[in-house]
Amino acid sequence: MQIRLARPAPMTLLLLVNAVILGLFGAAMLRLWAQERRQHAYVWMWGWSWVLLGLGLGGGPVLQDAFDDSSPARAAQALLASGALMSSQLLQLAGAMNFCGRRLRLAQAVPLLLLLMCVLAVLGTWRMQSAVVFGAAVLGLGALLSASLLWRHSSGQQRWVSACFVASALVHISGPLLDPLGRSSVTYSLGAIVQTALCLALMLLSVGRAHREAQLQAERFSRLAEHSLQGLAVLRHHKLLYANPAALAMFGATDLESALRADLLELLVAPQRRAESLRRHAEVLRDPEARIEWEDLRLARDGRTLHLHGLSSQIEWDGAPAELLALVDVTERHAAVEALRRMALHDELTDLPNRNFTQERLKHLTRLGAPPFALVSADIDRFQLVNETLGHAVGDALLQAVAARLKTELPVSATLARLGEDQFVMLVEGPGAGERGHARAFIEQLLALLQRPFEVDGTELFVHLSIGVALFPRDANDGPGLLRAADSAVHRAKGLPGAAYAFFDASMNAAAQSRLDAEQALARAMEAGEFELLYQPKFAAGTRMLLGFEALVRWQRSGVGAISPAEFIPAAERTGQIKALGELILALATAQLREWLDRFGVVPPVAVNVSPLQFDDRKFVPRLLQALDELRLPHGSLQIEITETAAIGHVEQVLPQLLQLRDAGVLCALDDFGTGQSSLTMLRQLPIHAMKLDRSMIAPLPQADASAVVRATCALGHSLGLEVIAEGVETEEQAQAAEALGCTQLQGFHLGRPMSAAAAAELLAARR
Repeated sequence: MQIRLARPAPMTLLLLVNAVILGLFGAAMLRLWAQERRQHAYVWMWGWSWVLLGLGLGGGPVLQDAFDDSSPARAAQALLASGALMSSQLLQLAGAMNFCGRRLRLAQAVPLLLLLMCVLAVLGTWRMQSAVVFGAAVLGLGALLSASLLWRHSSGQQRWVSACFVASALVHISGPLLDPLGRSSVTYSLGAIVQTALCLALMLLSVGRAHREAQLQAERFSRLAEHSLQGLAVLRHHKLLYANPAALAMFGATDLESALRADLLELLVAPQRRAESLRRHAEVLRDPEARIEWEDLRLARDGRTLHLHGLSSQIEWDGAPAELLALVDVTERHAAVEALRRMALHDELTDLPNRNFTQERLKHLTRLGAPPFALVSADIDRFQLVNETLGHAVGDALLQAVAARLKTELPVSATLARLGEDQFVMLVEGPGAGERGHARAFIEQLLALLQRPFEVDGTELFVHLSIGVALFPRDANDGPGLLRAADSAVHRAKGLPGAAYAFFDASMNAAAQSRLDAEQALARAMEAGEFELLYQPKFAAGTRMLLGFEALVRWQRSGVGAISPAEFIPAAERTGQIKALGELILALATAQLREWLDRFGVVPPVAVNVSPLQFDDRKFVPRLLQALDELRLPHGSLQIEITETAAIGHVEQVLPQLLQLRDAGVLCALDDFGTGQSSLTMLRQLPIHAMKLDRSMIAPLPQADASAVVRATCALGHSLGLEVIAEGVETEEQAQAAEALGCTQLQGFHLGRPMSAAAAAELLAARR
């Protein structure tokens, strides 16, 4: 392939034919590359290599005699021809490198190409024989490098191509050896044969590799499909063309052959779902770009209902479009979601709808223009007592029994739900449901259902309900408002004796708002110092000598005035602020004791009421004793009072700490005796020094029946070595009767009203 100055016509014809053949082979390889979806870069490089080689031969030696030796056109023709030849060789080498997984970078190739062209041009200008030798050497060296690369990346076919590259190198080198200007007919003849063989070999090599890669890819996809956990199926007009094992197992098919013969639409798709399936199938066959994601029910061969998540797309199968289905069985996930939804909307203990369900149902029932209905809320009275005395297992069984009876015997127009611990609600719908008369009839029916006792764990238990009723839209026009109204009515019903019910009225909102307002203001009141202590004196029976005081907390709320302890003590217990309030009361009482002790040298003890919730804190007693020690107060100067009901109901928390107090010298009294359920054994176990008779026992004195009860109680207290304190003494007649019946101490308005710390100090000074 050397540049010649003159050539006989047969040589020119031979060279021209060779150039055309090389160009055609290059064009064929480029066509092959395009048909292979342009995946293999080495095919593209080799194709252009032969095209450029053909152009270099045809545009170089063939055309060079058409120009004068010294003309610029001749120089340009020679430069373009040399550029084509050098580019051809670089592309040939780059293709071999790409075939072997290596890469000739453009930043390396372009400078090399320009260098070779410049060297070749300079040599051609200086001495043509040198240019011919240099060109032949470059072409031969490039062919040998390609041969070396393919030989090392070897298989039988690649070694044959490598041999052809070696032969091509030999042909290139033979040119200047046989003729100084490379004009040898032997070189051109052998070149035509070798280049043709090399082109064919490269085409076969490219086709062979493409075929092997396609086969390998098909095998990979086949293995992926066979081992995929995702079901894959190919359908055409609902006839199965292919299904992988996962798809067969999903539907319970035993083998592919039997599945291919089945009518899948008839066998696996429920009649009501077939129209949608046919529509989707037709759309996929019509649109090659369709990708339809869906979720639907299908039938397995054993009759099970499957929840499937699928993706439908078009695939060409045996020369025609078909539907490719990628299927995931989400039956278990769907069941889990349903279970979670049920858990979210149902109470696990009673299997009734829960608060979430009730709120959603109320949202639907209170929509604009919805018919009236009644919301009935019911709490089991003294349910906590069942838990505390019989255990939570019995309490749970009782809730289940109540739920089962109500669910079975209430009319279908009532939706029953459980909102919390012992709270049930009923949504009563239907004609007249929003009227009080209809709601009252329903409640009477509800109460009648609970007149029979419940057999729970071998024990007969009677259940009483406190019931509150809110009517839509009369009492509220949304779900949260109705629930609040019903809760307020329940609160009112709890204040009535026995099983009772109450309808909501507007005054309940004011009472509830007052309770909430008190709860919210407690913390600010403690910080502002709005609480103070009054001191009610206690006297010895008979001598009427001052024995001590009971500290009574009062709240002078800023901007409001006096707040009754009957309001703020329950509010403090509901919100848990009773502990902070109790700590404040003890701090005020001990500080006052320290002041009196400094002033008078000795003072009678001061009694302070303690909530059972304070005993929940195991550090309560150590903190109290530490406070007494820090103020250098005798432990006997402070007494603790706890109500009978609280002591019995929280005995596990109270008893150990009362023992600690007694051992430290702090005496304890049982307050409001006669209102709870104390047993003789419990009285004997409690480390108390006194029992205070509730005012309800003192008020009837000196009536004979009341006197008999007080006398028996005093005898009981004396037998246990206890002081007996008569509380609520309002008249001299009551005082004398209490003294005569055995009470050892008296307390009440008749002898001394609650007084300020200053008034109590004056009393101490006078008694001194």
